[in-house]
Parts: sequence; C-alpha cells; structure tokens
Amino acid sequence: MKFKLYYIYIGALLLLACSPSYNLQSHEDKVVAIQSSADSTSLAIIAPYQKAIEKEMSEVLTYTKYDLEKGRPQSTLGNFVTDLCLNYADADICVMNNGGLRTTINVGNITRGKLYELMPFENELVLLELDESDYAGLLNYICKRGGEPFSGINITMTKEGDVIKHSTPVDFKKGEKIKVLTSDYLANGGDKMSFFQGKEQIKVGIKLRDAIIDYCSKTDTIDIQLDNRIKVISNEQ
Repeated sequence: MKFKLYYIYIGALLLLACSPSYNLQSHEDKVVAIQSSADSTSLAIIAPYQKAIEKEMSEVLTYTKYDLEKGRPQSTLGNFVTDLCLNYADADICVMNNGGLRTTINVGNITRGKLYELMPFENELVLLELDESDYAGLLNYICKRGGEPFSGINITMTKEGDVIKHSTPVDFKKGEKIKVLTSDYLANGGDKMSFFQGKEQIKVGIKLRDAIIDYCSKTDTIDIQLDNRIKVISNEQ
C-alpha cells in the first residue's frame, strides 16, 4: 500500500559555526511515498485524512459538453474561466493569463479535484480601474502575446499583434474608467502586466479557484465554445 503526501519540502539546513541559528540553503519539492512495511504508525494517522480528501476530490460538480483547452488567440478554457468570473464582481471586463491555467479539462464530468489541478494557486479575485492609457496598454499586451484569456470586450488584431479595433464598455471622454477583474497575482504586475501596477485593488472576497468551484457546483452543464471575441486578420484586409 502507498500513500502520497503532497507538497513535502525537503530542505538542506546549514549550521553556522558559533551561531545558534539555521539558514535554509536550498530546498527540493518531492512527492514522498510511504510504504506500509516501513511506517505503519504514519499510515494509521494518514489513512482517515487520505480517504476523506479522495472522496471530496472525486466529487462530480458538473459536466462539460466540449473539451476545455488552452490556446491562442482564444481558447475554450480561457473563455470559460473569464466568463464565469464576471458573475462574482461588478466589473466591465475580466482578464487572466494562459500560464495561470494549469491543465485542460476533457469532455465529460468535472470533479472538484480537476478544478484544483486547473487552479492550484491561492490567488484572489480583485478589482481595479484603468484609464484610457492603461487600457490601451492592456489591449496592446493581449495582442502582442497573440491572445490571453479575457471576457467582456471584442478585439480585432493583425497577425503581427497590432490592435486594429476594439470595443470599450465605458466613455473615457467623460472621465470614466474601465473596471477590470483579475487575480491579485496579475494585479501586482505578474506575467509582465505592468499597466496594473500601482492601481488601487479592491478584493472581491473570493479566491479564483473557489469562484470556479462555486460556479461549477451551481451549473449542470458547461457549454463553452470559441466565439468571435478576438479576431486575427491580415494587414491587407
């Protein structure tokens, strides 16, 4: 019998001469398998928690009619996550990043465990506001990267990553700002989203993963397909 312990950190400690303190010099992440013949006491302690976790993670929350996959310029997975997030805040648009979505979801049942695989981080949803200049920076960022997950607007771009046209849900001429929903990681400039840095952040009060889980638990069937929220055309058109 084997039990997996997740996120066990094996650290190398260096004892400094003439000092009672320890300094962490390096660490390595490993999944450690415990053999029943080696440590029956550990197994006895872990077993009840292991069974409870496995039961919770195997719970089916919803069903998807199509594969939810990552991709550019848009993807079914990116559309799925950013669309659902707009249900949890008063925002004009939602922007995430492909790198933050850690797995794909195949057609069929979606379990709680699969959503933990999709979003293993403890990222929170936050709101911030962008003026016209920073909004232009956001659009340019999305297009130069060949597309990133977003919801609430439409963009037309060239194959070279230049913005041709886009929709704007606010009137910048009246001094309005666009309310953007994203993760705290990106809001702090993660993945080179510098246009978010320095902006006041309003915490929504829910983690991104919990929003996904909550939405799935309340939705019988996920029916997400590619749409025309972002178009790529040649310069000649």
